[in-house]
Amino acid sequence: MSELKMIAIASELAEQVRVTRVSPGYGHPVTAKVATGLGPCRHCLQPFAVGEEIRLLFTLNPFDGVAGIPQPGPVFVHEEACERYAEEAGYPVELVGLGALLDGYDADQMIRRRLVVEKDRSPEASLREMMEDDAVEYVMVRDPNAGCFRMRVERRSNG
Repeated sequence: MSELKMIAIASELAEQVRVTRVSPGYGHPVTAKVATGLGPCRHCLQPFAVGEEIRLLFTLNPFDGVAGIPQPGPVFVHEEACERYAEEAGYPVELVGLGALLDGYDADQMIRRRLVVEKDRSPEASLREMMEDDAVEYVMVRDPNAGCFRMRVERRSNG
């Protein structure tokens, strides 16, 4: 079990997008298309089956409820319901081969540290190292090519 929490988007938010076909907080229409890339789904944190699964593209502010300044961007979820990734399950093994951009934010929503993790290297050690810096409150994991949000990482509370 990881000492870090891998935080996917909430199940309620994913279901809202599936039902309303509208981007939460923005009102932009959701686009549904057969997957042309691996993604991943921001709810189950699993790659898409290219050419098979339908994914929903929508605008998300991953800082909603975490920090004051919105930084919206495009994200995908499965069109069909999927199980939310367990926060304590560690970094998703299926995403290791995709590489990652790690942005460590402080309490004022300023980037304190940024690391690029190459494909085929697990980001978990880099995440642990970033979180050793007390100024880093959370890390936003992003796609290293497109820059879009994948998940948020926080320390697990010991309570």
